[in-house]
Amino acid sequence: MSSYSEYVMSASSSMMNSVRDAATSATSSAATAAGQVASSVSGVCHGVASSAQQKLLSYKYEDRQLSYEDKPDYPETDSPVWMLGQQYSARYDLPELRELVTSRPWLSYRKEFPAIGESGLTSDQGWGCMLRCGQMVLAGALLDIKMGREWRWNKDSKEEEYLQVMEKFMDIKSAQYSIHQISLMGESLDKKPVGTWFGPNTVAQVLRKLCKFDPSDDIAVHVAMDNTLVISEVKQACIVDTTDNNDEEDESKKTYNWKPLLLFISLRLGLHEMNPVYIPGLKTCFTLPSTLGVIGGSPNHALYLLGYVEDEVIFLDPHTTQAATAPDQTYHAVKPGRISISQLDPSLSLCFLCRTEEEFDNLCICVQEQLIEASRTPLFEMMLERPPHMYGQLPSGDSTGQPDENTGDDYEQLHRKYDSEDEFEIL
Repeated sequence: MSSYSEYVMSASSSMMNSVRDAATSATSSAATAAGQVASSVSGVCHGVASSAQQKLLSYKYEDRQLSYEDKPDYPETDSPVWMLGQQYSARYDLPELRELVTSRPWLSYRKEFPAIGESGLTSDQGWGCMLRCGQMVLAGALLDIKMGREWRWNKDSKEEEYLQVMEKFMDIKSAQYSIHQISLMGESLDKKPVGTWFGPNTVAQVLRKLCKFDPSDDIAVHVAMDNTLVISEVKQACIVDTTDNNDEEDESKKTYNWKPLLLFISLRLGLHEMNPVYIPGLKTCFTLPSTLGVIGGSPNHALYLLGYVEDEVIFLDPHTTQAATAPDQTYHAVKPGRISISQLDPSLSLCFLCRTEEEFDNLCICVQEQLIEASRTPLFEMMLERPPHMYGQLPSGDSTGQPDENTGDDYEQLHRKYDSEDEFEIL
């Protein structure tokens, strides 16, 4: 009986060991399988994430032109399309509209250009959008002066005057209106470090300064502040004395020329969002013959506004990053974008080009009749002379230094009450 009990105990022990070994083996196999599955899943997820990241970077940085494929260029409507002072039909003038948009210089984010001063920055992605909008306005103004408003670009455009204008906006330090010169001048004027987002008024002030150092001296830039256009100050900036040295003392023999004018009128049309009472006046601005559009956009997303249709503005968007050495066709957009006027940031600058004094006089007449007298809430005021109470807001005299990587100490500091998008007068 004892031996039988020992036999049973021995058999039970063997069975338990077998079960334990089987369980251990099963657990080990399951763990190995789970590990293989987890490793496989992890590998797939890593591959998907890596692919997604690559696609995102490719989307951001590929050398492509602006397109908004989710909706057509213009809505199907019988309402007029106003672009740079000209009226078009969205139904019947599509070729003309597309030629016009493609012919306007499109300055977008760029990468891999020489570093800007001591900042080390080789791309303006994320901070240079308003600077690029300023470049688009000035480049368009210079082309209109040199080539005429009716000139149209195509991929074979090689006119010397066209190339000379575009060279001024290349992303190299030596170019007159490069991202380098604009950002460094902004650092000098407004103590904005390179890589800082500009407001529309700041970029207008910077371009005003840079134009004074342009050897070609073919345009004057005036920035109207405090919601006021003072006619005498504009004419003072544009009328140049061309009298011969021998005739300087004889008033009857004095001669004057008008330097083409790029006029910025810096405004704030609301507190945190666009005040609807100003929308009709803003639309009217796009219909004036001298308009060059508006630099503004949605909050922290600068856009160059060319015109409007119904309740949407039509714009060129600088938020596409391209190589700094990309070909000429990358400076011309295929399609514009559209956004509701109500979505615009209230800080903006109206832009006008007056190639002659007569054009400026006509602009003043249009402003008086269509913007001031026709509205209970005009966008801005206009007067012949600056009233005495506003003399304290005049900027100080201009300096004579040359802009380069070391700007910061030798330029005027503009003491303005309403200097940036955060400091405009609240209407």
